Amino acid sequence: MKKIIFILFISSNLLAQVGINTTAPTRVLDVNGNMRVRNSTDKSSDVLYDRVLVSDSNGNIDYVQKKTLNQLVTQLFNITSLPATNAGGTGTTPAVISTQNINLSKPAVVTVTFSVPISIPNPPIDGRLRILRTHLAVNGTEVVRASETYTNRPTTTGTNLQGIFYNTGTYTVSLAAGTHTIELRGTCFDFAAADCVQGDALPATVFQAFAYYNEY
Repeated sequence: MKKIIFILFISSNLLAQVGINTTAPTRVLDVNGNMRVRNSTDKSSDVLYDRVLVSDSNGNIDYVQKKTLNQLVTQLFNITSLPATNAGGTGTTPAVISTQNINLSKPAVVTVTFSVPISIPNPPIDGRLRILRTHLAVNGTEVVRASETYTNRPTTTGTNLQGIFYNTGTYTVSLAAGTHTIELRGTCFDFAAADCVQGDALPATVFQAFAYYNEY
C-alpha cells in the first residue's frame, strides 16, 4: 500500500505595528517620546514640497496641503493725521514726527507704510539746493530715508516751487514677539526750523503698520 503525503502551503499577510518605548502601538509606527531629525534639507523654493507635517494633541502625525494654511493679518495702527513738526535745520538731527509702540503676541512679519506731507510756507530764493528727508526708524535704527531735493532760482518773481510735497516709503521686517518702537523722523536742509514743516492732517497722510502671523 502506498502512502500519499500532502504538503499544504498557507499564505497569510500579517499587519504589524511597531512601537518604540511602548508595548501597545496604535499606528504602523508609534513613537512614545521625543523625536529628532538631523541634517534636514531646506526645500523652501521647491514647489514639489507642498505638504506640511502637523500633529494633534495625541501626537498623531499627518500632513496638510501648504496652500490651505492661513496667514492672520492684524492692523497695528493706522494714522491719517500727524503732528505738524518743524523740521528745518542743518539736516544732522531729525525731529520726531510720530512714535508708535507695538506689541506682537508672537513672531511676525511687519510691514510699515508712510506718506508724510511737507510744507514750505516761505520758499527760499537764494538759488541753493535743499533736501527734504523723512526717516523711518524701527527700535531706534533708521531703516528708510525717503528724500526729495528742492532747487530754487534767485528771484522773487514767483517761479520757485512752494506748497505741499510728500515723502513716501514702505518697509517690511521680521520681528520677534514682544514690544517694538516704530518712529517717523523728519529733517530739512537748509531751512529755518519753521520754514519746513513735516506732518499735518492733509490728504494722503498715512502712517500705518500691519503684522502677518502664520496660523497653523
